[in-house]
Amino acid sequence: MADRQCPHCGVQVATQFAFCGHCGGTLEAAKAAPPPPPPPPPSRPAPVRESRVPRGANHSAFQVVVLRGPVPEGSVYSLGPGRNMLGRSGDVSFRSDASIDPKHLVLRCSNNHVEIAEVPGTSGGYRRIRKTIEVNAGDVIFAGEQYLVIDDGSLGRETVANGDEEVPEETFGTPLPPPQLHITQLLANGLPGRVASTDKTTLTVGREGSDLSFPHDRFMSGRHLRIDNDGGTLKVTDVGSLNGTFSRVVDVPQRLAVGDEVMIGSVLFRVDYA
Repeated sequence: MADRQCPHCGVQVATQFAFCGHCGGTLEAAKAAPPPPPPPPPSRPAPVRESRVPRGANHSAFQVVVLRGPVPEGSVYSLGPGRNMLGRSGDVSFRSDASIDPKHLVLRCSNNHVEIAEVPGTSGGYRRIRKTIEVNAGDVIFAGEQYLVIDDGSLGRETVANGDEEVPEETFGTPLPPPQLHITQLLANGLPGRVASTDKTTLTVGREGSDLSFPHDRFMSGRHLRIDNDGGTLKVTDVGSLNGTFSRVVDVPQRLAVGDEVMIGSVLFRVDYA
């Protein structure tokens, strides 16, 4: 059996003895220290879309939380009841973003909800889509770092020849069927960039392996979104991208849910309870 040390003289004594054979001192069994309590379970942040107020309770205090842009990430701006102007010189001011107008977007808060009331900013406002949405020809979506104009081909149908001029009977090339989908990238100052056009009813956009690919876009997922022409109805679906797909806000007012994400200029923010 293992020895233990006498607390009086320091001599090693066999554990079966109650007294030290050297000094006669009593050998009391050392009291074992109680085990430390288990660590508390790690706290988990509440899901973004989970309400922090009782169901049915009135709540008029909201805030916006910056997720991305020239404003520091995590910056919080409180929203008051009624109209809140967001812009470079609004109630919520993003002065460092030159792409935002002085008065860009109005959020209106009332009991238990907040909505986009107006979008006077020239570059518009964009809301992240959570499910398949319907769009119209000419509508703009934002994905990765790209602004894309969606069309079913109707916007580009123009008469090439002057009606007073005689059109030759001979044509060169095989006539193509009219496009079902036509997507145009918007560059600075509204100039057109890359284009994808197809007579199929589905067109995909992503970083690679898509009908319209942007391999150098750091915010674009490999497969980012899908656009469908469903019997003349244009639909946009985010196919699980990391950074989301946003549609330009056209019809107002639009009611927002807690956790919804909105982008103006290059500032992306989330609506939350205060």
